Amino acid sequence: MRSTAFAPQSIEDLWDLIADKCVGAVGFIIKAAVCIALFYILTKVMGWLLGGIKRRLETKVVDPTALGFVLNLIKYSILIFAVVTMVIQLKIVEAASVAALIASAGVGVSLALQGVLSNFAGGILLMVLRPFKKGDYIFVQSQNVEGTVEEIQMYYTTIRTINNERVRIPNSALTNNSVVNRMGGGKRVLLIHVGVRYDSDIKKAKEVLRQILDEEKRITGDAKNVFVDELSDSSVKLGILGQVKTSDFNPVKRAVNERILERFREEGIEIPYNQLDVHILGKDKEK
Repeated sequence: MRSTAFAPQSIEDLWDLIADKCVGAVGFIIKAAVCIALFYILTKVMGWLLGGIKRRLETKVVDPTALGFVLNLIKYSILIFAVVTMVIQLKIVEAASVAALIASAGVGVSLALQGVLSNFAGGILLMVLRPFKKGDYIFVQSQNVEGTVEEIQMYYTTIRTINNERVRIPNSALTNNSVVNRMGGGKRVLLIHVGVRYDSDIKKAKEVLRQILDEEKRITGDAKNVFVDELSDSSVKLGILGQVKTSDFNPVKRAVNERILERFREEGIEIPYNQLDVHILGKDKEK
């Protein structure tokens, strides 16, 4: 009697279990299909939205590097949020578990990738504050590197030096240290110092420097000047001031220095070495 009473009840429970599983499976498939459809629609809408943002920012002459960085940041942030939401809705993982996982992973990743995160944060600051942009000529004092900015990436900034070398500097080094932007609207101030003897004809030396300044056509602007800059220990320091294109700075500086040396030799104007006069006092005669 016990066996016949138990069998129908077990079969009924089995059918109920199968029905529940089927209903659950069908429901899961429906939810998954809806999520996939919504994800597809989201990508299309996001593409249209990002395209509009891109056109809008391009009209404001936004730096191309900064534009691509911002668009990628928006795109992947939305996609990650959408994927996490779908996983929670499909009950693949509970919301509390996802939150705990994100919190613990965030702490571990932040400790393991501290340098990377600082570079990432530095990249965001460079994009927002824009202390320099692509094409600017900068000098990074902490790295002793100067050159033209080629690309500002998420973690590194690439600089092309005057020796045609590509140097990648971590963004954290650029945001945590002094950076000199020498672009100045495509032009740069050229200042050259040269010393002459105290007994030299200062007027003649200044006239020679003025001629050199006028002969160099790459030096432009109304600020061209020749002046006495300093009375140092062993020489009178004269200065040449002008303005050149950023790309011409080093070639012009080298050419002017060479021309100064040649003309001073021709005119008999001496550039002194550093020197020190020592006076020796005689010893007292022995009594």
